Amino acid sequence: MLLDRYKKRFSLARCQLALLLACIAGTTWGQTPPPLRYPWDVRPATCFNESRVAAPECALDSWPTFDETARRVAFLYQSEQFSLLEQALAELVSSNKRFVSGRPATSAAYWAFRRVMPAPGVPTAEKDRVVRWRAAIPRSYFAVFAQARFLYGNAWNTRGSGYAGSVSKESWELFSMRLREAEQVLLEAPQQVKDTPLWHNLLLAISLDTDAAQSDRQETFERSVKAWPDYYDFYDLMLTRLVPKWGGSWEKVDSFIDYWAKRQVQREGTSLYARLYINLGNQRITPDQTRLDWNKMKRSFVDLIARYPDPPFKNLYASYACFARDKTAFEDAMRGLPSNLLMPNFWLSGHSHEACLRWAGI
Repeated sequence: MLLDRYKKRFSLARCQLALLLACIAGTTWGQTPPPLRYPWDVRPATCFNESRVAAPECALDSWPTFDETARRVAFLYQSEQFSLLEQALAELVSSNKRFVSGRPATSAAYWAFRRVMPAPGVPTAEKDRVVRWRAAIPRSYFAVFAQARFLYGNAWNTRGSGYAGSVSKESWELFSMRLREAEQVLLEAPQQVKDTPLWHNLLLAISLDTDAAQSDRQETFERSVKAWPDYYDFYDLMLTRLVPKWGGSWEKVDSFIDYWAKRQVQREGTSLYARLYINLGNQRITPDQTRLDWNKMKRSFVDLIARYPDPPFKNLYASYACFARDKTAFEDAMRGLPSNLLMPNFWLSGHSHEACLRWAGI
């Protein structure tokens, strides 16, 4: 009886403590605490009254574009607003949002870390920042991902960005060792982060960068695109290792793009062919270096723009048509490109808007 009495008192005290903590947090028993307010949220205070939340003037899109989303996530991380960062990352990985380009919001979160922890080029100070993140939120599984990302970038700091022949034997050994360390952190990470494309993206990068990885690159890729077929970074990563610079060939590149464009036709129509060839341009690869089939590319561009009417795609279609010396396609592309959407930075080198207009006689 005495033991039962003490158990009841302990249970009551624990409930009272939980209720007190809930009150301190500004919530009542059984309620979920309200979301934290982002620094860019400048809505009036009236929008935070329950009766006003649904009002049109109180709508907030924290993730309006890919670049702005990556910038905001990077800002929260670099300013060490870790609670807000956790909230942002949780929102993004659970979101089905895709931007006008078709790219998913989760990809923007990954690119935020690519930008603050480039490989190579990650500052050594980022290691301490991740330590402070883990200290502030000990159970954070996103911080585990960030730790692995730092280790990945640091491995590339050792190797450098030069051709393989310019890297010393000792640097290769350190590179491999540090990549395995980053991989191990990922493999031992909590399941919550393993269930995100962030984890798969980094694991795929590691498996492609070293033959000493525990993870099989093809299995990792296949598993990743099966779970997230619209996460285009997976395809882009595979392509970076198929180009001649890294021991591949343009035949392998074209075969990969053609295969996956056909395999995802039910989801993407013919649009993936153009998207993947476009993304090769991010590696400073020009169309004339590749095995690009212009007739396929043209049909794919039309479908890509119909599905994802992102202005850069419209500019690229016109520039590629100019490159191919296809006046009919060029005129078609220009009809869908009003002057207010003209973006010179997206035109191919040597095939600028002005030069193409002169060639076409428009």
